[in-house]
Amino acid sequence: MPRVPRLAAASACVLAGAVLLAGCGTPPELRPRPGVPVPSASGSSGPSGRPGADAGRPPTESTTRPTPGITPVPGGTPSPSYGGYVAVSCAGNPSGAQVTDLLRRSPGLLRSDATVRVVREPVCADTWQYTVVEVNVPGRGSSAMQVVSTGRAASLILVTAGSNVCNARIRATAPAGIRTLACDA
Repeated sequence: MPRVPRLAAASACVLAGAVLLAGCGTPPELRPRPGVPVPSASGSSGPSGRPGADAGRPPTESTTRPTPGITPVPGGTPSPSYGGYVAVSCAGNPSGAQVTDLLRRSPGLLRSDATVRVVREPVCADTWQYTVVEVNVPGRGSSAMQVVSTGRAASLILVTAGSNVCNARIRATAPAGIRTLACDA
């Protein structure tokens, strides 16, 4: 007789776990943002609407591909974009020197005798950038500093900088590509 209660308890645990997992859904940070195109997976339904039915036909204008587009930047050089889901090289827009200048202009962030060297050139997602620099202060040594900024290259705005930049603003508002680098790396 003791077998029936154990079996019933195990079944209840499995059922409760399945119900809990089924109710989770997609986390808010992984849901598509309004107005941002979401690439479709290759092999998805073609113009006929049936999966695989158009496999031999060339893609039409209505077929989307998960390839990078070019996002025009008013008054600047276009930069590659994946809609913010992936951070890609900013291709010099902004440059590491522009990020360094931003750090120097930010009051109280760097000592005047500190030297700054870009360790990881800026990567972009939407209008956000992520850069890693090394700050060397004479007599105190050097340390890595993560820098998150936003805006166009000519008018960057510092969001946060430091050894751990995963703060509430980054978690809540940064594009997924930047949030991944700042919080999960």
